[in-house]
Amino acid sequence: MLAPRLRPARMTVLLSATAVAAGLISAAPALALTGPEAPTDTYKSVAKLTIGDEATSRACTGTLVDARWILTAASCFANTPGTTVPAGKPALKSLATLSDGKTVEIVELAPRSDRDLVMARLATPAFAITGIKRATTAPTTGTDLTAVGFGRTKTEWVPDKLHTGTFALNASDATALTITGKGADVLCKGDTGGPLFNAAGELVGVNSRSWQGGCLGTASTETRTGALSVRTDDLADWIGQFTSRRSAAVNEAGGSGRIRWADWDGDRKPDYISVDDNGAVSVWLNKGGDVPGGSGWQALGRVATGITTDRSRVRLADFDGDGKFDYIVINPNGSVHVWLNRGGDIGGGWQGIGEVATGVTSDAGKVRFADWDGDGRTDYLVFNDAGAFDVYLNRGGDPAGSTGWQGIGRGATGVTSDRSRIRFADNDGDGKADYHVIHADGKVDLYRNRGGDVGGGWQVAGRIASGVTTDHTKVQFVDFTGDTHADYIHMGADNSATVYAWNGGDPSGPNGWTNIGKVAYGV
Repeated sequence: MLAPRLRPARMTVLLSATAVAAGLISAAPALALTGPEAPTDTYKSVAKLTIGDEATSRACTGTLVDARWILTAASCFANTPGTTVPAGKPALKSLATLSDGKTVEIVELAPRSDRDLVMARLATPAFAITGIKRATTAPTTGTDLTAVGFGRTKTEWVPDKLHTGTFALNASDATALTITGKGADVLCKGDTGGPLFNAAGELVGVNSRSWQGGCLGTASTETRTGALSVRTDDLADWIGQFTSRRSAAVNEAGGSGRIRWADWDGDRKPDYISVDDNGAVSVWLNKGGDVPGGSGWQALGRVATGITTDRSRVRLADFDGDGKFDYIVINPNGSVHVWLNRGGDIGGGWQGIGEVATGVTSDAGKVRFADWDGDGRTDYLVFNDAGAFDVYLNRGGDPAGSTGWQGIGRGATGVTSDRSRIRFADNDGDGKADYHVIHADGKVDLYRNRGGDVGGGWQVAGRIASGVTTDHTKVQFVDFTGDTHADYIHMGADNSATVYAWNGGDPSGPNGWTNIGKVAYGV
């Protein structure tokens, strides 16, 4: 008879292998003493994570804190237990299966150094799912808390349904919560990264390690059901650093001209784009530009061959909210077609999703694409001859059915009938497009979007720039520096670009704009 192997006297990370050989399961395995299955339509923000290839993958649990980011345990992504998880793209292919059944790749990790925690960014936002509400104070000792996860159950090694358990809070410190399962409840492999809720349904912690007493695959001699969770109540500022990050692709910049500014690769920096007369698109990635200390531009070449002979009908803006610009065409009848950026002609291709809007005007010059509500998806704005504009919020467009566009009415009555002088760009970093007007003398006035005429109004910021040219067609506003505030870009006759970085604008005095020089010499 084989003698039992003693386990180290420490909690183990709850990583579950998703491929288990049938021969390794004993005829009478110890049952996992997990809690009941979660009721249908509860905990919709909780996702099942799969890390690694099919043969050797492991499972974890995570929680959406907003449409783009999942909060989970950093240890889920470690190549070997105890090793540090670097920021950036996961070393192994990582997928999140959401409550709506969709599976989305995780493309970026942002770990903390003081606790087992990581923010994981989804390749495609989950706009249909509401992020979890987070507690702002730690729970008190003795409180009952609810853990949720996709860990092993009494009958399944890798369940597809959530289970819950009740845990008593024994103690807490600056970063961790020590808990013990009540009754037969215990955290098992696969529960790593799962949420811990208070009685109000607010997130107070993320589950990290457990003794796993009674779990499938755990020695029968192990009976402890204690576990360790990391605190999340004090991380609002840290989480906000990621959830507030804004894309440089969501607002079209450059109008219908040859040179545009948009984010091709999702790094939140605007790239230099050239649109040919036939609608073909070439990209130079922004590596800091041609200024001293910058790393110039990376030429990608032609990323789209184009489908129109009128480049004024081509717009570049982020339709699906993934942080990368998509190819938008306004047809002569006013309808709008979209091709989603999946890497373009140089790799990955384009995903044509067809007609996303029937349109409300056949005059393409009256149509703008900008993010009105700050959700990361470009919305449809249409001007009238007097300079007023109406707003249609992007809820997936016509492919999403009758709710694909939400018409909210008049965004602004406008301050000029010359719509060519209007620029939509985010000045204050809240993600919403603000209204810039360039006057005949080159001066720029700003109205910050607080909901517009339909509700919330406008905050009049007044004169923010005296301008460097009276030719308004040479002026664009886009966040070149990546600080979430739109900068002033002056385009030269040779398509060169000089950037004046926002530092509070003219109201802040002589240093309100920083001339960082010519960032591109043009093509």
